[in-house]
Amino acid sequence: MTDLTGAAGATLPRLVDGPADLLLEVRGLTVQAGPAVQPLTLVEDLSLQVRRGETLGIVGETGSGKSITAMSICSLLPAGVRVTAGSVHFDGRDLLDADQAELRSVRGSQIGFVFQDPQNSLDPVFTVGDQVTEAIRAHRPMARKDARRRGAELLNRVGIARAEERMADYPHQFSGGMAQRVMLAIALCCDPKLLIADEPTTALDVTTQAQVLELIESVKEERALSVLIVSHDLSVIAEMADRVSVMYAGQIVEEGPTTDLFTGPHHPYLDALIGAQPELSGGAERLPTIAGRVPPVARRPSGCRFHPRCQFADDRCRAGDVPLIPAPAAARSARCVRVAELHLRGISGQAGEPTGTAGQPAPEEGSTATGQRGHPDGESDRAQAPLLEIRGLNKIFTSRRLLRRGRRSVVAVDDVSFDLAPGETLGLVGETGAGKSTIGRLVLGLEHPTAGTIRFRGAELGSVNRRPKDVHRDMQVIFQNPYSSLNPTLTVLDLVAEPIDVHGRLPRAQRAEAVRVLLMSVGLDPAYGRRYIHELSGGQLQRIAIARALSVNPKLIILDEPISSLDVSTQAQVVNLLQDLQAAHELSYLFIGHNLAVVSHISDRLAILFAGQVVETGPSDVVYRNPQHPYTQALIAAVLSPDPRRRRIGGREGRGARVPVAIGASSAVGAPSGEATERCVYAARCPIAQSICWREAPADTRAGSTTVRCHFAGSADDDHRLGGMGTGQYEKDSPDQTGTGTRRSGG
Repeated sequence: MTDLTGAAGATLPRLVDGPADLLLEVRGLTVQAGPAVQPLTLVEDLSLQVRRGETLGIVGETGSGKSITAMSICSLLPAGVRVTAGSVHFDGRDLLDADQAELRSVRGSQIGFVFQDPQNSLDPVFTVGDQVTEAIRAHRPMARKDARRRGAELLNRVGIARAEERMADYPHQFSGGMAQRVMLAIALCCDPKLLIADEPTTALDVTTQAQVLELIESVKEERALSVLIVSHDLSVIAEMADRVSVMYAGQIVEEGPTTDLFTGPHHPYLDALIGAQPELSGGAERLPTIAGRVPPVARRPSGCRFHPRCQFADDRCRAGDVPLIPAPAAARSARCVRVAELHLRGISGQAGEPTGTAGQPAPEEGSTATGQRGHPDGESDRAQAPLLEIRGLNKIFTSRRLLRRGRRSVVAVDDVSFDLAPGETLGLVGETGAGKSTIGRLVLGLEHPTAGTIRFRGAELGSVNRRPKDVHRDMQVIFQNPYSSLNPTLTVLDLVAEPIDVHGRLPRAQRAEAVRVLLMSVGLDPAYGRRYIHELSGGQLQRIAIARALSVNPKLIILDEPISSLDVSTQAQVVNLLQDLQAAHELSYLFIGHNLAVVSHISDRLAILFAGQVVETGPSDVVYRNPQHPYTQALIAAVLSPDPRRRRIGGREGRGARVPVAIGASSAVGAPSGEATERCVYAARCPIAQSICWREAPADTRAGSTTVRCHFAGSADDDHRLGGMGTGQYEKDSPDQTGTGTRRSGG
């Protein structure tokens, strides 16, 4: 192993060996934390390579060591974490022997970084223009005026409209997708050779995710860029990576070309990850899961680290450390003693099969009952009075313009109506800014509607301060990020018991017993009651949020993006748990999300939102399998496939059709007050828009079992019939567009 105690100021030595096209090589990397006498090994003996112009994907569940590996490359590790063995050679130079001055010359200039949360990565007190300009001038001797011009060019290149004007904006004025584009512009400002993207699309909606990945791919092709992309999402890795390294519990457990690995995995862990994809559930009532979870660093098992969760484990797997073993196929290896014996299914065996790993249902942590949808036929039970009734709901946000006269108004929710029956799940789906979360906040009373009515159990609800206490008890919420929504100063026991204390105190012994039962009902050991949230994983925290919501026996739970930031196995466990609890307690769910595959799985009905309007609603299976509105079709078309043979990003030969979402497409934000709204809100992005779409707002039209807000719903003309998109030609006739012409529909 390389000695890591090189003197500060040493020059970066050139390597004399290695292939000429090898840009990054990591050898035997070991990363540890804690005291030197009893360290915790976060990453152990890891090796990987990235060639010039290649994309390497690192995939695994939360806690596998993916991000620590990425941060180790340029010594960006947090305090108390250190590299204790190995080497990192970049472009023929050893980065681990470099001092900080030399590393600063490499970071940003030759290696660009895009991290998971751009809002936390960007400085909120400086404008976007200042931050892009600073990054350029840190590595290039350039006048500020020239650097700002270069920054505007970069922002324009990454799809930010009015780049010159938006240079003066602050990070909070950008959406998540736009902020991620800013981060990409900063990462590319000095023409780096390698881009490290650590979970670059987590929690982004499907169309924004597709845009960001399309952008990374196009820049890669333009500049012959190498990319190291880290993700827990197999669909992102399948879409982007040429080769994949699969990580589990600090080790690489399988590596090789993407298509080879996904179609014929040799390690049971990768096969289990593939099986847990909701897109491959084949309509199963329950999502396949992986039993248990990634072991904590201090309690990793001996032998193969996956063996406690593996259905194929035998005594050899427990006997001792397992090395990476060359697989029968060339350029592949797997950390499995049964690599030559197992014949795993991979992508080819998963599609349409509602089973767990290798043909058997996977047991799951915390399963309480067999979950069934409240209404298997997908329709509301009309014999029951609706639990929740929304009629003509409207919300307009008004803000004062800084240093300007007047106010700016934005229509966030526009004439929304729906019912929710007892025991039913309604899924609200749409892009960021579509109005989904605003509807949830209006129902909860956290916002006051501009117009419309909200009735709960037959009674009209007023402002939050005027609502009876039992309404607050019977209506609970689970938010997207449990780290932000749970109080870090309280123990788990106090967090779960807090609603009980608010709505009716219990004696101390009964209170503790109630929390114990609640934790067990969501699949957690009651011993977790003594812990704080920083000691728990994201999946465990989301279970605690669910237990907290259940503590007062509610009738309705509003779930606002509750699983978007969870890895695929944890996501499946939480979805199954929610179904179990719904069956046991006859709960109603208003499930807000952007992943159509997951939301349609758990929902009885779907309502698709764009620009604050419901543009399509109907039974979830019907809407997902046979979408009628072009926006619903675009959402489904933007969902990435976990099958690398069905790649669409990049549009290169052999990668399928391009993702049908243009870079820089307008966001789903309602029209400002005062603008003409008597038109279809989707007209500017619709591939089949005609003159009538710009003159007249469409009415709701019944098309089979769905209701569609589109002029061409149910049309018999194949050129306009939505079910036949992609088969005919149409003439785009929109007064707001420059030029007209005949285009072929791309779905």
